[in-house]
Amino acid sequence: MADKQYIIFKLNEEKFAASINHIASITEYASITPLPNGPAYIDGLLNLRGDIIPVVNLKKRFKMAEQKMNEKRILIARKGDIQIGFLVDDASQSMTVEESLIMPPPKIAIKRDNAYISEVCVYNNELIIVIDLDNVLSDEEIEEIITL
Repeated sequence: MADKQYIIFKLNEEKFAASINHIASITEYASITPLPNGPAYIDGLLNLRGDIIPVVNLKKRFKMAEQKMNEKRILIARKGDIQIGFLVDDASQSMTVEESLIMPPPKIAIKRDNAYISEVCVYNNELIIVIDLDNVLSDEEIEEIITL
């Protein structure tokens, strides 16, 4: 059995994880330019070494309360040839999980609007929800963002 590697990130005080294979880089929070008339979950655009990247606020996307956090990070992910930033409160730890400790999410908890939950895993006796960053936005939503 193969182990899987994840990046742990926080939204408020909750821990989540994403496959290390989906993350191109992690960057410090930098100046984000607001995007007029953009979707409510898009905080704006980030200029990262000459690339203009839309930044999705995962708390807004997941309809979570916005709590003030001292640290913010942006997970940079690729979907095809498009880069998307995901604003999180912290992302500084990686974890390796044995395959035997990774389970599919309970079917009763998954609906169409949270199908981005790919699995759950147990790490240091904590249950952590794994987010598939490729599925946080639909193809239609990505198309809407890149045509703004």
